[in-house]
Amino acid sequence: MTNLKNPPKTKHKIIQKFLDQSESDLKLALKGKQIPKGEGLFGESREFIVFELAKALNQNTDTLNTAQQANDLLMLMFRDAKEDLSVETMIQAMTLCLHGFVFGNYNEEDFRFLYRYSLRYIRRQAPIEKWLRKAIVYLVAVNNESGKEILAEVRYWIQFLGAPFFMPSLFSEVGNELGIDIQTEIDGEKFRLVDAVTRHPQYLKEAVQDMTFLESFEGLKDWGPDVIQLQLLKMKKKKVYERAQEKIDSGMSVNDSVKAMKQVFVKDKFRTNKQTVLPIRLQELSSPPPGEAVDPVIFELIPQKLRMDLLPSVAYSTKTKKIEIIFLGGPRIGRSGIIIKTDTGGILLDFGMSVANHRIPEWVPELEMIDTVLISHSHLDHVGGLPILFEEFSGKWCSVGPTGGVTKILLDDALKIGTPFPPRKHDKHDLISRFNETNVQKVTKSHVKLEYGKSNEVGPGIVVTPIDACHIPGSAAYLIDIEGVKILYTGDFNMDKSALFPGANLPTDADYVIFDGTYWAREDFDRSKVREQFSKTIASHGPVIIPSFAVGRSQEILIMLDELGITKNRNVMVTGMAERVTKMVGVTGNWQSMKKNRIHLEESDVLVAGGGMMSGGLARHHFNEQRNNPKAAVMPCGYMAPRTPGWNLLHGYEPHECTVEYARLSAHSSATNLEAYIKSCKGKRIMVHTPFISQAKGIMIPKYKERIVIPT
Repeated sequence: MTNLKNPPKTKHKIIQKFLDQSESDLKLALKGKQIPKGEGLFGESREFIVFELAKALNQNTDTLNTAQQANDLLMLMFRDAKEDLSVETMIQAMTLCLHGFVFGNYNEEDFRFLYRYSLRYIRRQAPIEKWLRKAIVYLVAVNNESGKEILAEVRYWIQFLGAPFFMPSLFSEVGNELGIDIQTEIDGEKFRLVDAVTRHPQYLKEAVQDMTFLESFEGLKDWGPDVIQLQLLKMKKKKVYERAQEKIDSGMSVNDSVKAMKQVFVKDKFRTNKQTVLPIRLQELSSPPPGEAVDPVIFELIPQKLRMDLLPSVAYSTKTKKIEIIFLGGPRIGRSGIIIKTDTGGILLDFGMSVANHRIPEWVPELEMIDTVLISHSHLDHVGGLPILFEEFSGKWCSVGPTGGVTKILLDDALKIGTPFPPRKHDKHDLISRFNETNVQKVTKSHVKLEYGKSNEVGPGIVVTPIDACHIPGSAAYLIDIEGVKILYTGDFNMDKSALFPGANLPTDADYVIFDGTYWAREDFDRSKVREQFSKTIASHGPVIIPSFAVGRSQEILIMLDELGITKNRNVMVTGMAERVTKMVGVTGNWQSMKKNRIHLEESDVLVAGGGMMSGGLARHHFNEQRNNPKAAVMPCGYMAPRTPGWNLLHGYEPHECTVEYARLSAHSSATNLEAYIKSCKGKRIMVHTPFISQAKGIMIPKYKERIVIPT
C-alpha cells in the first residue's frame, strides 16, 4: 500500500487509533474482505473514512457500497442539485467530506460550502451544530496538541465557516469524547470572564465592576460575542466620561479639556493597547466646555450634507499627535474594513460583509468612535456591513458617482435572498442579526456624494481626495492627508485599460499605501484574447449565455460586444440586476432589455445576465434550459468561488452538451501592472484584499486587528 505524502498523525490517542483502524480496514477491503461492523467517531459506517483514504491513495473503492452512496449524495450537494435533505443524510455527507479533508481530497472551501449548504436546507440546526463542534475539534486536533492551540484554531474555524457563537465550554465536552483535555485551558484566567458572561450575560456589570476597561476587554476580545463587548464599552465609557466631567469646567479651553480627559483615560486604562488611549470626544460629555470656532476655510471643505454631523467633532478637536491604522477586515478577500484613528475620532474605510460566510470586519471599540465612513465602491465585501454599523452609528457615509444608488440595489437584493442565514440571523448577541430592512433604510438616508479630484474634510483634520480607481463605475481610491501625513487607500483598483476605463492613475508619493493585492504574483489578463473568444464563440453558437457580475462586468461585456459589432447582427439582451445597474450608471449602446414575458431563448439571442457565478437568477435558469443543446454556448467571464455552479461547470462537475468557454476577465489590476505600480511607490506599502498569507518582500500584509501607530 502506498503511503500518503503527509500521513495524518496525532498524539491524541483516540483519534490516532481511529486513523490506524482506517488503514487496517483498507487493507482488508483491498483483499476483498468485509470491513468489520462498527461505527466511526461520528456514528458513521467505518467505510466512510476507508473510502476517503482509498481515494487519497488512488486505490479501488468499488466494494465500499455504503460510502459510495454517501459520496453520490455529496456530489449532488456540491452541484447544488439536492434539496430534499434530512438531518441524517446531511450529516453523512458532511462526515464523508470531513474525512476527505483530513486526507487531502477536499479543502477548507469545500468543507465551508457544505456547512453553508446545510444552513440553506436544514431548518433543525441543533444536531448539525453538535456535529460541527466535534468535527472542528477533530479536524484541529490532527495537527495541534495543546488545549490552547486547539481553542485558537477552533475560533478561526468558527469565523471561517460563519458558524454561530459557541461557548468555549461546549468544546470541552467534545474534547472529553475525543480524549483531549480542553477544560484545563478553559479553567484558566484567560477564559474565566468569557465563560462567566457567555453563560450569564445579564450579569456582565457585576462580572467586570472591579476591572478596568482594558482588563475586561483583554478578557473578552478573542471569545466574547461582539454585542457583549459593545455593552461592556458602553458601560465603562459612561463611568469614565462621568469621572472626566468632574475634571472639566466651563472655563477650560478645548486643548486643556482634552489633556484633562486624557489623564482620566490613562488612569482608568480606557484603552485597547499600551500605546494609545481611545479617542477623546469632548462633545459626548454631559456638559462639554465651549467648542473652538471653526475656521471658515475648514467649514467650506466640509461637504454640506456632512456639516451638521461633523462640526461638533471639528469644534472639539485638537491637532493629532498619533495616527493609528487598525485593520479590522480585508487582509484576506471578503470583508474589508480599516479604521484611521486620530486623537479625537477617526474615519472608517469600507465596511464589508463576506458573501462566503456572512462575516463582517472584526469589532474593536474604536469602531464606535468614528466620525465618517468612506466607501471605495459598491460591492458587498466593501459595503455589506453598513446596515449593521448604522444600527447605532448616527453619522454619514461618503462615496463617489453612482455608488450610493448601486449600494442600495445590492443591499436590498441581499435582504431578498435571505442574508444572513439563520440561526445567526436571530441571535441578538451576533452583530450580523442587525442586517435588516430598517437599517438598510438608515444607510440609504445617510449617504453623502463626493466628487473625483475635489478635496473634502471628512473628520477633524482629515482631508480626503477621491481618485478614480477604474474598478467599477463609482469606484474610488482615497488620498488621505492628516497633519501632513499622506495615506493612500486604493480600495479595489485597476491599472489595466478596459472597455469601461482607461486604467487608474494613482499617486506614488504617499507615506503609506494600503493597496488591493487581489492578483499579486498571479497570471495576467489578456483582454484581446477575450475579445477574440467572444467573436468566435458567438459567431458559431446560439443562443449564447454570458453570466456576469451585475456591477461593472456586465457593463464591460456589453460595451465590448458593441465595439465588436455583435450588437448589430445578434439580438444582444441584458436582464435582471445587470439591466438595472447598467441604466443607473448611464452605460448605453445597441443592446436591449430582455422582455419580462420572454421565457425561452432563441438561436439568435445573446443574453448578458447577472449572477456571474451562476448561483441563481436568469443566468442559471437559461443554462439549465440550454445545457443539453449542442448549438448553445455559455461564457462565464469572472472569478468563480469554489463549488458555485459556475465553478462546477468549469471544473467538469456539471453535465452538459452545450459549449462552455471561459473568458478570463477581472476588474482588479493584473499582476504585472500592479507590481510595477507598487514598486514605484515611495512610502510604506501595505497589501490587503489578497489571498497571500506569507509576506511579500518589502510589503506588509497585516493580520486581523493589527495596528500601525504613526506619530505626526
